[in-house]
Amino acid sequence: MEYFLYKRFSAIPDDEWNELLTDKNFFISPSCVQVLEAEHENEIEPIYIVIKEQSKVIGIVYAQLFLINGAKLNEYIVNSSGGFGLVNKIKEFLANKISVQVGFLGNVFLSNEASFKILQPEVDKRFLPDVLNLIVEETEAKFILIPEFFEPSIPLLGANCKEIYVEPDMHLAIPESWRSFSDYVEAISSKYKKRYRNVLKNSSVLEKRDLSPSDLKHESARMKELFFNVYSKSKFNAAKFNTDVFYDLKLIEKNVSIFGYYHEDKLVGFASEITIRKTLYSHFVGIDYEYNNQFEIYNRMLFEQIEFAIKNNLEQIKFGRTASEFKSTIGAVPYKGYGYVYHPCKSIIKAISPILSMLKPKDWTQRHPFKTL
Repeated sequence: MEYFLYKRFSAIPDDEWNELLTDKNFFISPSCVQVLEAEHENEIEPIYIVIKEQSKVIGIVYAQLFLINGAKLNEYIVNSSGGFGLVNKIKEFLANKISVQVGFLGNVFLSNEASFKILQPEVDKRFLPDVLNLIVEETEAKFILIPEFFEPSIPLLGANCKEIYVEPDMHLAIPESWRSFSDYVEAISSKYKKRYRNVLKNSSVLEKRDLSPSDLKHESARMKELFFNVYSKSKFNAAKFNTDVFYDLKLIEKNVSIFGYYHEDKLVGFASEITIRKTLYSHFVGIDYEYNNQFEIYNRMLFEQIEFAIKNNLEQIKFGRTASEFKSTIGAVPYKGYGYVYHPCKSIIKAISPILSMLKPKDWTQRHPFKTL
């Protein structure tokens, strides 16, 4: 097999990236990856890998490079073993000494979906080591983060790889028995019914609007502000998302929806959603927390996403990797909370393993809103 790495989509010859996308995979489609590339020049460096066999394209892999400094990791370190003195020393070292470019085999802005397509199943199991070596050789990244989608190939990496804990993706399955949103409400217990009714009452003054490209252009600065409110609360962010992506995608993709929540004509929140086949992806949100405390904006967003999924006969909602406990209150359950760190030098992986073992999301409690039989 031959592997070709490109750092700009425009550098890929002819139509090689599209040859395998017969299922129109939105997340690695030319329109999606080119918009991400154009709007994040200062945040991420895209990597496009084309795999060929006998001059025929048999695989494509989308990856990203970005800079991580130790300060970003500090909030993710827990005192799992040893005293607080040791943990504090490690945090101080990370904050002051560590700044490194890392790779991610996927899209950090939508990490709950695989960003590769392989034509032959037997190739799927053996291409990973070659792809990692290529990234290490042709970029400055030495540490590479690998999402759980590559789990079948992880044994091929041996001691060059270490498992780490990450926040789980939160999923909600939509049963066929839910013909309307009232069926969902009927399925939850009285405690959570009361909570839903309170959300409905408290948020009734808000106006929900389906934002057009011109709306997004007009609200661009406000959306950046609202998104930063959420971004700054997150424990760990690999790169900062540029909300101007929504405007670009709305011009070319009908499966992207951006809903704005207004109070007296002022935008106080927004929710972005992507519908692919039978799945609703709850993407980034932006919130004015002063208004959220009074009007429960985020709660309303989640309930309305469930209503949208039921109305459109979808099978599941993927709510993403943050606010796990909060999302569990509307019925979402965790799906795979782990990934892997790769380095070409086994001794380095061994040396940093104790630190990697301390990188864990905060403990949370799974809520159970549905009635028990």
